[in-house]
Amino acid sequence: MLPIVPLLTLLIGLTTLPAEAVQSNPCAVAREIQTKAIALLDHKPEEAIQAFEKARTTCPTDVAIGFNLGLALHQTGKKQQSLTVWTQVHEAFPDHVKTIANLAWSHFEEGNDHKAHLLASEGFSKHPGNLSLAHTKLFALFRRGNYLEAYDWIMRMQVQEHEEPGTGLKGERIQSWREMAAGYVAETLWRQFRQGERMEALRQSINLLTKEYPGEAAFARTKDQLLVAFTDPEAEIPFPRALPHEAWAKTGDVDDQSAVLDNHIAALPALAAWQKRSDAYAVVVGVSHYKRIRAKHYADRDATNFHKLITRRGIFNDDADHMRLRINAAADLDTLRQDLEWLIRQGQNNPNAALLFFFSGLGVPSGNDALLLPANSQLDHLDTSHAVSLSWLQGALGRLPNKEVAVLLDTCFNNTPECAVQGKQSDASAPRALLTAGKSTAVAADKKGLPIHGSGQQGAFTWHLLKSMLGEGDGFPVGKKDGWVDLSEAFAHLKVGLAQNKPPADPILSVPTQMRLTRTGGEL
Repeated sequence: MLPIVPLLTLLIGLTTLPAEAVQSNPCAVAREIQTKAIALLDHKPEEAIQAFEKARTTCPTDVAIGFNLGLALHQTGKKQQSLTVWTQVHEAFPDHVKTIANLAWSHFEEGNDHKAHLLASEGFSKHPGNLSLAHTKLFALFRRGNYLEAYDWIMRMQVQEHEEPGTGLKGERIQSWREMAAGYVAETLWRQFRQGERMEALRQSINLLTKEYPGEAAFARTKDQLLVAFTDPEAEIPFPRALPHEAWAKTGDVDDQSAVLDNHIAALPALAAWQKRSDAYAVVVGVSHYKRIRAKHYADRDATNFHKLITRRGIFNDDADHMRLRINAAADLDTLRQDLEWLIRQGQNNPNAALLFFFSGLGVPSGNDALLLPANSQLDHLDTSHAVSLSWLQGALGRLPNKEVAVLLDTCFNNTPECAVQGKQSDASAPRALLTAGKSTAVAADKKGLPIHGSGQQGAFTWHLLKSMLGEGDGFPVGKKDGWVDLSEAFAHLKVGLAQNKPPADPILSVPTQMRLTRTGGEL
């Protein structure tokens, strides 16, 4: 979200000035022109900018006119010109907080982190508590890689606000920034560990952190995990995460959350009860946290969002008689086996039922089989007795008379960085015959594995699947749109999306099916 301060609107509503006032007060004329410019901005932006420029020429000493001209230029894409105007306004009115805030962020957008940080810091010292200035300062520090400096500053501002209200920062957003900074600091330590840094050096660094910031849970947790990791080769090591100084765009908006689908899916209106199917059953699983195995990125979000979508806009009822949702620790081996036996039993009792199994998590090859790992998996027990066998699952589903059966797997069975099982050195993929045999529908990755959709904070397979189910897959690629997305449409659409990833993935759909997944439009 851009922290650009909006138009100064205190002048809207001025009436036409008398002729004598126009002659004696040019700034009054300029403000009248500005009022008309504001009204034109949305519909005739070029004319509006000309009017703003005329107003500023008529009255160059009015801070509001200069500020609004800069904002109009920014909103119409003329960001270099807006930066020039705001620089001039700032030189003339160095204490005008809205100009400082927008000028600092404009420098950040242009990639000048040093200038952005300097302006934001100077502005915040004059205007303590200003969130726009705090945002720019922190994000400039993040993109420069100064994570500990960012953490220290935000922590001190929280303490200062507690001791002297009105002089620091408080609130949920501030706490989320502190957590971000703490996470970045922790990741720098884990990188040193992964690169072979000696224990003594790391111990010294983490001890200094925990001594300086004794109340930071992230640092205490990192200290404990590092100590275990040095002594136990099977200990959980957090999956590497990208850091802002290397992953954020060097220019433009780096805080765009539009690709994250959580809030959008949660806000969707639910289908009417009569549009649901009483004979539709699903098991949805997402495991991001294994006890002793490095986890797969975002698997719990994959499952949670998929579950929300198929129960809000899909054919499935969200109750114990139709749905099983298992996230992280809840997805242990016994539970998954019981859930899958329940799903198979629904098909045996109702030959017309629609059955769906969704799994996002880790998988491993096992001879001519492939295994889905439950949350309580251990590295020394990765076999059919301690995991879910795809061969067994395929056979059990294939014996059912049901025509609408779907297995959706956001996983892979190899040692690629996206889905590797720590300690397993195999790059074999699950046999294609396993994934393509039988009447049931299977969706999985080939041996290259499935990437992560970073901006969407999900597995790439699930993210593209959700986008398809939200409407982009309706009628894809050449069919007629009917307001519903079925599995064949969704697969055809997501396959195009996955091909654009780096590296591209090539998912497998064994049997085309028109099994409906979600309704895309309003109610019938």
